[in-house]
Amino acid sequence: MIGKTEMALPEERTIRERTLYIVERWRFLAATVAVAAILAFTVSEFLPRRYTATAIVIIDPPAASDPHAASVLNPAYLDSLATFEPYFTSDTLFQQAARRFHLDPGAAGISALRKQILKVAVEHQSRILQLSVKLANPKDALAMVQYITQQGIQASRDASLAGDRDSLASVTQELASARERLDRARVEWERVAHDDTPETLRAEVGAAIGLLSETRRLHEQADAEAAEWRVRARDGAAEDRQSSTVLANAGAARAAEYAARERDLNDEIASKRKLVAESTAQHSLASSELDSAQRQYDAALGRAREFGSLTGMHGERMHVVDPGVEPQQPSSPRVLLNTVAAALLAACIAIAWLNLMAGMPARRPTVVRTPAALHEERTLSR
Repeated sequence: MIGKTEMALPEERTIRERTLYIVERWRFLAATVAVAAILAFTVSEFLPRRYTATAIVIIDPPAASDPHAASVLNPAYLDSLATFEPYFTSDTLFQQAARRFHLDPGAAGISALRKQILKVAVEHQSRILQLSVKLANPKDALAMVQYITQQGIQASRDASLAGDRDSLASVTQELASARERLDRARVEWERVAHDDTPETLRAEVGAAIGLLSETRRLHEQADAEAAEWRVRARDGAAEDRQSSTVLANAGAARAAEYAARERDLNDEIASKRKLVAESTAQHSLASSELDSAQRQYDAALGRAREFGSLTGMHGERMHVVDPGVEPQQPSSPRVLLNTVAAALLAACIAIAWLNLMAGMPARRPTVVRTPAALHEERTLSR
């Protein structure tokens, strides 16, 4: 038609058209996946082989702990078992192992080499500790993981024994102190026992009281006789007055002697009663101290015997449940896994690219009327 021109205007593709677009280019998709898989397989085959040997250690609770507590392992206790990992991951131990198996740490240092080769971890919420060593030689990998396992367990035992030795020294010092106290208490008790006992002093006080009673009776009797003779000397016959006076004076002298004797006995009784109180207090104190010292010594001796029998059993004990076997297959590189991963990644990238290309708007011819064509149509319509 005169005056008509055609122009290509963009139009969005549908999902079906996009899918057909991608399917039509399956050769591109297959080639991309094949190239990626071949490259990954080739690179993996040329990478150096590494073999991983694994050992398993179980951590038992302390033998000296409560048997009921040993059967109920709470999560907090299980989480605390991670503190045993440094026994196996210390740089000192790994350096010894590196020298033993002729490993060169290079410029990165021993810590970097250890992180590449050695893996140690306590499984979550369990008493199982797993060690793995990755080396190029499977025999060396097995030997090294067994060496690190044994040395780590020995280091843990040494630390536990060192703690027990410190505690045992404290218990021994406590026992020696209790022994010294018991010896002093026994010496004091023997000294007090050799002195006058409260019973002896009480007997002496009783005897003195009896003697005092007798002396008072004689004193009263002497006073009565002296009074009687004084009456006779005053009122009696003249020829008897002189003799009565002499007898009255003699009675008065005896009464004075008995009075003096009474005072002495009273002083003696008071002194002995004081001695009885002091001796009773000393015996009671010595007996109480001896009993207390004996109980303290017996308790310290029991603790020392119990601790001595359990030396080395207060800490957790580790033993190997699986020393590992020589690995037969390399743990890296994983050729099949790398190949499959590369193929899947290449497929995803290729599909994404084709989808992007398919999403670009298609161009279709569209008729556009020019001004001359519109004028011609109007003329014809008249």
